[in-house]
Amino acid sequence: MPDLDDERIKRIMVAAADLENAEFERDRLALVCREAVERALEAGVSREDAAAAAGIAERDVERLVGAPQADVVVPLLTAAPVLPAVAVMAPVPPAVAPMPVDEGGMAAAEA
Repeated sequence: MPDLDDERIKRIMVAAADLENAEFERDRLALVCREAVERALEAGVSREDAAAAAGIAERDVERLVGAPQADVVVPLLTAAPVLPAVAVMAPVPPAVAPMPVDEGGMAAAEA
């Protein structure tokens, strides 16, 4: 484990975290752009005009809208939990005989 008090190590860690954040943001913005292009195409905008508006080649519009759909990915923090399907199970019989109890609910002394 590196010395976390070393300023050089801290700078590396901060730079790596910043890079990871930038990559995440780039992916998010690419998805936003793709969705905007898809909606525009569905509304009748030509591929040529969509490409010009996005500042990309027309062939890149084809690749952009051909990428996997966003709704295939479930956001980790906003997804509703899915409970596992559980079949109704029969009660499990006790491994030992139940202990007799007195009227107060206490274990009865053996006679």
